Amino acid sequence: MSVARNPDAHWRGTLYPEPMDFTAVRPNVYCAPGDPTTATISLIVGQEGCLIVDTGGSLAQGQAIREAVARATDRPLSTVVVTHGHWDHSFGLGAYDDLDTVGHQNLSEDMTCAENRAYADTHGIDLADMPLPHQGLDLIGVRDLGATTVEIASFGPAHTRSDLIVAVPDRRVLIVGDLVDTDAPQFDETSSLKGWVLTLDSLYAMLREDTLIIAGHTGPIGPGTVAHFRTGLAAIWDQAEWAYRRDVPVDQVYDYDELQWPWDRGTVEQGIVIAYRELAAKPTPDQSAGRIGPQFTGAGLPIQAA
Repeated sequence: MSVARNPDAHWRGTLYPEPMDFTAVRPNVYCAPGDPTTATISLIVGQEGCLIVDTGGSLAQGQAIREAVARATDRPLSTVVVTHGHWDHSFGLGAYDDLDTVGHQNLSEDMTCAENRAYADTHGIDLADMPLPHQGLDLIGVRDLGATTVEIASFGPAHTRSDLIVAVPDRRVLIVGDLVDTDAPQFDETSSLKGWVLTLDSLYAMLREDTLIIAGHTGPIGPGTVAHFRTGLAAIWDQAEWAYRRDVPVDQVYDYDELQWPWDRGTVEQGIVIAYRELAAKPTPDQSAGRIGPQFTGAGLPIQAA
């Protein structure tokens, strides 16, 4: 992808197809699938209002998303949820300032991560001018759209420190941001490898065969993809921990005899560095899944008739 260095071009341009449209994936649940350079946008429609998950990567993208919502439904858009702080999911927040916007309470910290700083620098964006969600969520939230309830939860640090999962229980749909991918994971300084594995353990326990998962850069996926991705992350964590206990230098772990890795060298070495950092810190990341308990029903309820 070529990116414009002119900030005005960035704010005017859009990486989504024009016009952007939503596709139904379950009754009253729609998505516009993303790709490696654009985030998937999800739309949940109730009898009284609707909610979208993620904002697009610029003000222009956010405005294009609002126009697509208006074409898809006559229900008013009331709420916007940000799954985490990376630019392609959060930099469109300015288009929704008049709405109920929800993000993790750590989102402000993650908005200044290295990836966002680099992107902002390339496009002449001042991160200090970036709007933040009106509500910072610590654990769990609920939005009633009229005959459709949407649950929002944090399971603790994983892909980032600001990950949120969105559930539509009566449609058995989970929207997980970049917690799951069909490609290699994206690590940065906000990631917790151990926390990521624990989060996917908790997430997978909620799934049934017909649960639909909407991830951040793919079309809808099934439980098998979650299991496969979790296995890859656990392989990095378990082998890095094995090497750490044997005092193998961090820069020698990837090439250590008999260890096998699930993804490319660059991705795995990032994961190893994170694992060593967490192992040296000793305390296990504080995951929220155990605190959520039955309040977060996730996607385990039967699908109701539309």
